[in-house]
Amino acid sequence: MGLSDHICIPDTALCTAAAEMARMASRPFLYNHVCRTYAFGALAAKQSQMQYDPELFYVAAMLHDLGLTEAYQGDDRFEVDGAEAAAAFLARQKVEQSRIDRVWDAIALHTTFSIPQKKSPEAALVQIGAAMDVGVLPHSQVTPDVMEQVLDAYPRLGFKRAMEDALSRVYARKPMTPLHNFGADIAQRNVPGFAVPHFCDMLHEADFPE
Repeated sequence: MGLSDHICIPDTALCTAAAEMARMASRPFLYNHVCRTYAFGALAAKQSQMQYDPELFYVAAMLHDLGLTEAYQGDDRFEVDGAEAAAAFLARQKVEQSRIDRVWDAIALHTTFSIPQKKSPEAALVQIGAAMDVGVLPHSQVTPDVMEQVLDAYPRLGFKRAMEDALSRVYARKPMTPLHNFGADIAQRNVPGFAVPHFCDMLHEADFPE
């Protein structure tokens, strides 16, 4: 059995165009990450029997990190830059606004915990797939043989260091954008022993070979 026996990429013109847009804009490590995001999200949905729109999920997954690319990096949070670029792409493709809005939400919210699950299945799956790939969520439900197929299809290419470097470059240019809210600042100064998991630690401790 191959990977196509476990996940299915929607065979539509919109999905083909989205994949090409991501491939053209992204460095190989980042393109493979968005592909794995779709794969892991689709596998999670299959296991939980989640109902979702395959086309919208694929497009959102493939375009969710456009804000980390030189071509689509603007002045906002990279998540919002990516959402805006994806929305403009979908508008050019004459996609109806309600579907554009779902993709925008999925991309803009993919680093924001708890909210995507309240918005749409597609938003939840983009976050799940991306979080599994960076090590924030476990991938224990993916069997070893399927994991091998995913990594053979979309090699990691030194993803841990490359992703940390890409994010660091964005935050060096736009230092206010990682400050999503003030909660952690308040807790760090006022709650004895308060600590939150460090993203860099989770990224580098993820159970993936590099």
